[in-house]
Amino acid sequence: LWRQTIGVDEAVELTHPRGAYDYQPDVAPDGGSVVFARYDGAGIELWRLDLASGREQELTSGGAVNVEPRISPDGRRLAWVSTQGTGHFNLFIADIGPRGLSGARLLLGERRSEIARYYYSPFDHAINPAWSHDGARIFYVGNSEVAWGTGDLWSVSVANPADRVKLLSEETSWSARPEPSPDGRRVLYASYHGRQWRQLWLTTPAGAAPLPLTFGEFDRSAARWSPDGQRIAFVSNEHGNTSLV
Repeated sequence: LWRQTIGVDEAVELTHPRGAYDYQPDVAPDGGSVVFARYDGAGIELWRLDLASGREQELTSGGAVNVEPRISPDGRRLAWVSTQGTGHFNLFIADIGPRGLSGARLLLGERRSEIARYYYSPFDHAINPAWSHDGARIFYVGNSEVAWGTGDLWSVSVANPADRVKLLSEETSWSARPEPSPDGRRVLYASYHGRQWRQLWLTTPAGAAPLPLTFGEFDRSAARWSPDGQRIAFVSNEHGNTSLV
């Protein structure tokens, strides 16, 4: 993992794992720590890095695939994607404190779609979690009754998982990554949307007609809002290699 100040061409290396790979960082709301995924050749586990001391803390164990960690706006809960217990990609949620995770649970549970799929498991998956601005809901990509593609854009109530709302139906990719804006009014995501290149789009929590935000014959993805909602950071291959913009 690395950290770079905007406008400065020097980056600082934060983690130095031997024989492992760190990625998917998510910064705590208070800016004091980072939760990330670490692949060590046997599994992918979640870790937390204290930015002041450099101390690392393992949050999950067991050799499953644990990815896409996202810290809630109040810093007290963590949502992530895991194959723990089922072998399928499901949404998990837990409390997060000084000692690590507690009370981990499946948010949606296992579900088998009734339709035939061409190349995905008959069991539904749920990926790309992101918290709503008030921490009440989680936005994600799910493929309930979807034959093609990764699935649709959904939101689900954390308190009542039976309360699920579909935002958009489309043939999404693994990198759709819906991202609610800090004010809760918009949802940013990446999509091909019938085109040859993946670009950034906007919709709303109610699923308003998608608005294209960027254009070009190259890809843009993995977008995140700034805390004040005035800027967006994303990955682009406009100039060949992938870069942060």
